[in-house]
Amino acid sequence: MLTKKQFAGMQDHSILGPHCPRDQVKKFCEEAVQYGFAAVYVNPCDVAYAKSIVGDRVAVGTVIGFPQGASTTRNKIAEALDALDNGANELDVVINISRLKDGDTEYVRNELTDFTKAVKAKNPKALVKVIIECYYLTRDEKITACKIVADSGCDYVKQSSGTTPNSSFNLGDIKLFNAVVGDRIKIKSSGWILGLEDVIGTIEFGASRVGNSIAPLWLEQFDDNVWYEGIKKL
Repeated sequence: MLTKKQFAGMQDHSILGPHCPRDQVKKFCEEAVQYGFAAVYVNPCDVAYAKSIVGDRVAVGTVIGFPQGASTTRNKIAEALDALDNGANELDVVINISRLKDGDTEYVRNELTDFTKAVKAKNPKALVKVIIECYYLTRDEKITACKIVADSGCDYVKQSSGTTPNSSFNLGDIKLFNAVVGDRIKIKSSGWILGLEDVIGTIEFGASRVGNSIAPLWLEQFDDNVWYEGIKKL
């Protein structure tokens, strides 16, 4: 049985986008501590501010090359190292979608390997999560991307930046990820996940982290749902 505390500990409470007022960033940070979330995710410019609020009580995460993944490798690495200097513990980097779609797997592989090496050299405990942006990929491209990510030395593969249309979330992607990467790396589900049942579904299919902005609402609903203790109880 998945407990409420375990569920909360899988949440990456995220406030990302073009307009994130400081009062809302503060609110998300305080909620992350209050509910015992795994991390609070903020834009790079807010990392130091978030760290000043949460300290070491929860992890501070941020995004790199976000959301298009089209920055150069050098820029992504510089952005990552700056985020670590500001107190980030976790980094979600967007794959170079264009190069993957071009079939230039060597570029993608080299970028992710170099990126992960640079991050781990600075902070071996920092987590690297790679967003492959499933919305733009074919099934074969998803499989290729997952294999490259698993070979890069990173910690997680993640399905979406959350900036694509609603169809960016697909429960089947998590099942596919699990089939490809197995226990080599971990899986983070993300995108427009609106229902508690879908969130639990991603965990059952192998996700150990969930990127979202509405985890407090899910926790309120969690007590009202007995199905997670066993479907026969419904």
